[in-house]
Amino acid sequence: MSRTRNSLILLGSVMFATPGMAQEGKGFLFRAPKVVISAFGGYAMPMANSDLFDFTKGQLTLGKSDFAGMDRGADLSIAINERLDISVGVSHSQSSSRSEFRDWVDGDDQPIEQTTSFSRTPLTVSLRYHPLPRGRTIGSFAWIPAPFDPWVGVGVGRMKYWFIQRGDFIDFTDPAALVVFGDTFRSSGWANMVQASVGTGWSLSPRFILTGELRYINARGTVGQDFEGFQKIDLSGAATTFGIAFRL
Repeated sequence: MSRTRNSLILLGSVMFATPGMAQEGKGFLFRAPKVVISAFGGYAMPMANSDLFDFTKGQLTLGKSDFAGMDRGADLSIAINERLDISVGVSHSQSSSRSEFRDWVDGDDQPIEQTTSFSRTPLTVSLRYHPLPRGRTIGSFAWIPAPFDPWVGVGVGRMKYWFIQRGDFIDFTDPAALVVFGDTFRSSGWANMVQASVGTGWSLSPRFILTGELRYINARGTVGQDFEGFQKIDLSGAATTFGIAFRL
């Protein structure tokens, strides 16, 4: 009876203190969470620095921004200790832009048009370090989340990528008789990658977190036979994302 009475008194004290706690972390949980699941969306900007991109931008009416696109994905993070997580994530970004040759038209004086699509799907395993406490424990009954939770992360993984051009092109093999033909050129495969990130979370409630993150990926992939003669394709780039996370 005495143990039950003491437990009820302590629990009542925690509940009575909730309004003050809410200012710090908007409520409490009965234990520190070990797992966080998040979904996010944002904007990805590829570096597009390899010679394949340079050739495409030089010949066609495309710029670096035409390879950028929406980014979306999800993460699962597991706490190793108070400051360190291991995180598994997947994301996907894609662009599709219409273009035409800058300096050439067909025999009817019409533009020579095509569509270029570029997409990347990285699968990553990362370590995240939290420089500040993610919350604090009150007795044995309550864990109060911190109002915000910054982190930095490093990771490795594999990226699936596609670079596809469909439409009309020019055969430059005979400058005296240029031929316009329709075709599809494709480069796709898997590439190794490394990732660095910095982000933070804002506690909306004991369970829900608003997240913001900046990620940078470094990767290069082979171009394949359709683009023979070009160097490896640059798959590097940065992405800014915002999302919602759920503590378990």
